[in-house]
Amino acid sequence: MSPAQGERLSDGLLTTDSESPEDGASFLPSPPSRPGAGKAGVSVKVQANFFRVNIQGQCIYEYTVSISPEPLPSRKFELFKLLERSRAQEWREFVPFIAHDRHSKLYSARELPQPLVVEVTEKVGPPPPREHTFTFNIKKNCEMNIEDLFLKGNLEYRNYNTSPIIGAYNLILQKFASTTAMRVGGGDEVRSGCYYFKDTEYRSGLPKYLQPQRSLSDRLQAWGGVFVSVRPVRNQLMVNVGLCVSAFHKSRSLGEAISIFRRASHGADPTRFLQKLKVTSQYRGYVTTMRVQEVVDTPPATLRFQWGDEDISVADYLKQRYNTTLRHATDWPVINVAGKKSPHPVYVPVELCMIADDQLYRGKLEDNEAREMIKFACRKPDDNRVLIDEGLRLLGFSKPNVPGIKQSIPTNVRTDNAALGNFDVTVDPHMVDILARVLPCPKLQYGNRKLDNIRDGGWNTLGCKFVRGAVVESWCVLVVRDGPLIPNSSDLTPDSLCKAFEKKCKECGIVFKGVPTILKTEALPDIQRDAYRREALAEVHRVIKNWCNANSKRSTGNRSKSSFILVLLRRRDNFIYPGIKRMCDLEFGVHTVHVLVPKLGGTTSKLDQYFANVALKLNIKLGGVNHLLGESDIRWLKQKKTMVVGMDVTHPSPGSHLGTPSIAAVVASVDDSFVHFPASLRCQISKQEVRFMIGDLRAMFNERLHAYGGRPGTLPERVIVYRDGVSETQYDAVLRDELQSIKGAFADKYGNLPHPPLTLVVCGKRHHVRLFPAQDQTSNTTSAKDRSGNTLPGTVVDNTITSVFYFDFYLQAHTAIQGHVKGTHYVVLYDENNFGSDEVQQGTYNASYLYARASKSVSLVPPAYYADLACERGRCYLNNFFDGNALEEDRKGSAGGSEAKEDDGRLVFNKALRAWGEGVHRNLKDSMFYI
Repeated sequence: MSPAQGERLSDGLLTTDSESPEDGASFLPSPPSRPGAGKAGVSVKVQANFFRVNIQGQCIYEYTVSISPEPLPSRKFELFKLLERSRAQEWREFVPFIAHDRHSKLYSARELPQPLVVEVTEKVGPPPPREHTFTFNIKKNCEMNIEDLFLKGNLEYRNYNTSPIIGAYNLILQKFASTTAMRVGGGDEVRSGCYYFKDTEYRSGLPKYLQPQRSLSDRLQAWGGVFVSVRPVRNQLMVNVGLCVSAFHKSRSLGEAISIFRRASHGADPTRFLQKLKVTSQYRGYVTTMRVQEVVDTPPATLRFQWGDEDISVADYLKQRYNTTLRHATDWPVINVAGKKSPHPVYVPVELCMIADDQLYRGKLEDNEAREMIKFACRKPDDNRVLIDEGLRLLGFSKPNVPGIKQSIPTNVRTDNAALGNFDVTVDPHMVDILARVLPCPKLQYGNRKLDNIRDGGWNTLGCKFVRGAVVESWCVLVVRDGPLIPNSSDLTPDSLCKAFEKKCKECGIVFKGVPTILKTEALPDIQRDAYRREALAEVHRVIKNWCNANSKRSTGNRSKSSFILVLLRRRDNFIYPGIKRMCDLEFGVHTVHVLVPKLGGTTSKLDQYFANVALKLNIKLGGVNHLLGESDIRWLKQKKTMVVGMDVTHPSPGSHLGTPSIAAVVASVDDSFVHFPASLRCQISKQEVRFMIGDLRAMFNERLHAYGGRPGTLPERVIVYRDGVSETQYDAVLRDELQSIKGAFADKYGNLPHPPLTLVVCGKRHHVRLFPAQDQTSNTTSAKDRSGNTLPGTVVDNTITSVFYFDFYLQAHTAIQGHVKGTHYVVLYDENNFGSDEVQQGTYNASYLYARASKSVSLVPPAYYADLACERGRCYLNNFFDGNALEEDRKGSAGGSEAKEDDGRLVFNKALRAWGEGVHRNLKDSMFYI
């Protein structure tokens, strides 16, 4: 029976807009409901990695768990294990019927006695261990029923918060895996998670090429895991089971790991690589597990501390106290393992430490590691189907020996899942069948021809001229002498490359008025001596500055905005590329296009194709138009003066300096062809509670409206926004904060005039939904698939696995270059234009063919894609901050306390703002400089 209007369960399980003004929900507009399923395209059968969850039980009971004395959060995991093993009389019979989040929530298939108090004893420390007693107080909150999910889609209940009951079933379905595998997926136990099964016996029946581990380098290995998340869909609860991969530290000597890291990073500080890493040591006679707080470069023979009344070195202390002689007392560092509350450091030589097993690596992969990770993760759909079937067994959702997988399960390996049975839950082990549609491809227009028969999401541009070629007034070629640029076996020279590039650009329609200048840097310092390439960038800066000054003197009036620099690089470099982008975008105001010379290949055709791709980027940077959609395919956007917007935010990585800003980007169309999308960029504070939203959105949107209104004519009559980079839990924040900022910009620009109707669509790529061509069981044939076994470009799904209430759909607009294709999840979060399903779906698909720097459709609608590219360009401007190690000298002077770290974070943020300066140079800000 559905709850009455306004009823609350479990502290807000059910809340309504009208009944809860105090929490701000009453000010949130409701997202539009689905206006009916789309009808455009050809119907096809597909399958998705969703599995039906059948629930026979009437209800589950929710409890709040408190522990006294209050343990550290990191200890709760082990304490809950002790709770499950407790043999307390009033508790033990209920243990098989519970699931919990290892923190504060517990769910039971049976009602527990009240009050319920259970004591557990933990033994810690060296032999003989100390005993600590903890008391669990388990207090009932409420009863929850599957009907509380409102899966039938009654709009009366659309604003109720169903996340507690979804979280409960997530815990129930994940209970078996949580006892047999390692969970990775943030700190939110009630949501989705990735499980990694270390024991190779679990995968004994798989082919060798599908085994779950792969070495990435001397320090890291990749693990394959299984993703699981309960998802409510119309009339059904389902579980999404997918695949995931992560990098893990290899268990090895800590000293060796540091040496490997320093060689690979050319002497970088390893603290950020190792911080919070667990290590083990046995020098005290028993195994001790510790966390690395910092790496201290002073070797143990030199580093001294106060031991009682004696000033002693770490090496001498170990010799006297533990009779341990160090082999690397003079050349290897020590680590500080003192906790936050420790009044003094605790030093341990790295040669006495081993990296503990099963630890996730959260830093940035090196280029070679990333390549190996891609090889490991990219699998064909049929292989992923096999692995997902195997994942069902590992999660306890299906019995061993699933058809299609030859397995030999040892008798000591658990495959039963009593938890599901105790909660009266079963999972259908067959992928759900879906009736999808393949949308028709749009037609394209080039300067000298039309393309009407596009197949597989790509087209050949041979012989095609741009719709409008840019005019180049002045340009130069910069040869960055960072070692041999061109192999001795090649007959290429900078001059011949320059001529080949110019020839190809002219064939495409770009007009060159000037003769290029060829610039060369002096030989750059070796990377071993100049690890962060500061000296190298100073030399590059000198050469570019001299050319810009000379070019400015030759020009009449302002320097030509069409000037650009063709940069020839020997290799991909983590500092030179972003350094050149920063100085040219922010300081000199000149476009750059980079060429990796080794990628040009040894044949004329490869050279021609490479330069054709570079010409695509150059033409759009300089204001040209590469190609257009056919008139009928863009008509839905041209019915009114429409501004299409893309928005995104990028955040610091775990290896970035504390205080490194997030970077927000807003791009928007300025023409009726929807080709050019200039950008507004901002740095903003990256605190957890605000970093996902765009802080200065009102001002940024004003800039985009001003750029649109700068054309002859008027301001836009309607606005369509594609917002990338937010999850479902942040939809309310988008409606509460960002929507109001956009409305504020309308008020600023339009005043008392009618404001343009607004549509806001959220784009999501970070999901685990995979589509498979459906297999006909009778004829063993498949339908609607491409040569790689993937579903076809244009495949759209708006039923069966979509939201109960939201207007959402999955669209695969592209062909996968390798592996299993992944579409984008689009959610219409706000819609004053009252678009129908076909308008949004077909319009978004058509727009995917307008991506300027490729001759293929792209997976993410171009405005959102451009916003992502603009964010990445912003990272270049603050590369030293995002890299982390490049500012290590700033870090070394900082203290270790939390307040000192906050102060250091503020200093870093302010320094980043100074490095950002005034932002993009005025010569470039009205262009697509970031492309």
